[in-house]
Amino acid sequence: MGDLFWNKVFGALLAVALGVMGLRVLSDTVFSSGHGGGDHHGEEEMTLNDWAHSRFAYYTEIAETGGGGSEPEEVYDLGALLASADAASGERAFKAKCSTCHTIDQGGANGTGPNLYGVVGATHAHSASFGYSSAMQATAGEPWTYENLDHWLENPSAYIRGTSMAFAGLRRDDERADVLAYLAANSPSAPAFPEPLPEDAGDEAAEGETEEASAEAGESGAVDAAVTTTEEEITTEPAEATGVIETVDMIDDTDQPEGNEGEVELAPAPADVEEE
Repeated sequence: MGDLFWNKVFGALLAVALGVMGLRVLSDTVFSSGHGGGDHHGEEEMTLNDWAHSRFAYYTEIAETGGGGSEPEEVYDLGALLASADAASGERAFKAKCSTCHTIDQGGANGTGPNLYGVVGATHAHSASFGYSSAMQATAGEPWTYENLDHWLENPSAYIRGTSMAFAGLRRDDERADVLAYLAANSPSAPAFPEPLPEDAGDEAAEGETEEASAEAGESGAVDAAVTTTEEEITTEPAEATGVIETVDMIDDTDQPEGNEGEVELAPAPADVEEE
């Protein structure tokens, strides 16, 4: 066997490999779902209607509903949080996360941030002895209510854009409530805590959804009742058989024995008519 033979063998193997690769590419092209084939990780999930629109020129719109129904929206209740807040826990959180920049003692010195004694109920930029950022000074006069302080402690840079306070914020709701209770305990003019929301405040949205579902169910029931009534109106009960057989002529409907004969079962005679 010379070199020419082995060249033919290698050529045949190469042709087979190229053919297999070509068939694979062709199958991916033919059977792709319109996104160019390949991996679809990272793409947005396609709805059933979007998929039908991409594959068919004519299709029926499909009503898409959630599998488990919508959950009631949770209502943030700062009043309830403050009612159960612990000022002692707030003091520990203040010392751990706030005391590096702030003091809270009456007449205490300013640090990187202003002294916070009496801050609850005061106004933005309330300390005349501290140099606030221009962003904070632009809001001077706005009150430090519990709601405003809660937003500030959660994310200072989001509450006042451009503030120089480099603090990530307190993300836990109960921790912020504890700190607010501690600040209020060190604020002689602090207003009373806001009242908790009524118990049914968080149920209003759920009640609206329930009423809407009940209305839809009522309409569906009315349609079903109408269909049932129509079916009952057009339904007739079959006549009861009497068991009496009479032979009749199938051609002229006479009693003559001519033509084709057949047997017909008669309907029952009225009760008040005597048989002859």
